[in-house]
Amino acid sequence: MNKIYFILGLFLFCNINVNAQLGVRAGLNFASVSAENGGVTLNSDSKLGFHFGLVNDFKLSDNLTFRPGILYSVKGSKLTLDIFGVNETITDEYTYLDVPLHFVYNFTGEEKGFFAEAGPYLAFLLSAKSQDEDVKDLLKSLDFGLNFGLGYDLGNFIIGANYSFGLSNIADGEDSEDVNVKNKNIAVYGVYQF
Repeated sequence: MNKIYFILGLFLFCNINVNAQLGVRAGLNFASVSAENGGVTLNSDSKLGFHFGLVNDFKLSDNLTFRPGILYSVKGSKLTLDIFGVNETITDEYTYLDVPLHFVYNFTGEEKGFFAEAGPYLAFLLSAKSQDEDVKDLLKSLDFGLNFGLGYDLGNFIIGANYSFGLSNIADGEDSEDVNVKNKNIAVYGVYQF
């Protein structure tokens, strides 16, 4: 938890001491996981979640902006299995503190216009449940990966969508040596900048 407070403090300190534009971000997550075991890959269905938090714009040039963020994010997966002719849906819900580190390229070089974004993310696991059972001890506490997306800047309001794919295996525990599980997420969001 101390790491989370440190990141939040550093984020706010940078906003006070550097010419930056603070914004509030909120949106929907369409999260899933891919799991590989013994050469067999299984992709889950999307689970609807949400995210909200703060982003900070540091203008590097007319076209390029660095946009880090701190987001409370609900991810997970949904998987429907046919067990002896009966469909059963297994729902997993993982909550993370996401730290996206996006570089944003504005195509017009002006305050308004279309942009592309890309960059890494870090995600700190806060909780994990499968069918309302706590499974946090079966997942690693840190996830990381890459984001890329597109959006439109309207001035004080930004709309966008991005795709995240995890690069790290989030499975942990004794039985996870041969299992490779990775987060995937499509996020649709809006940002209001002050």
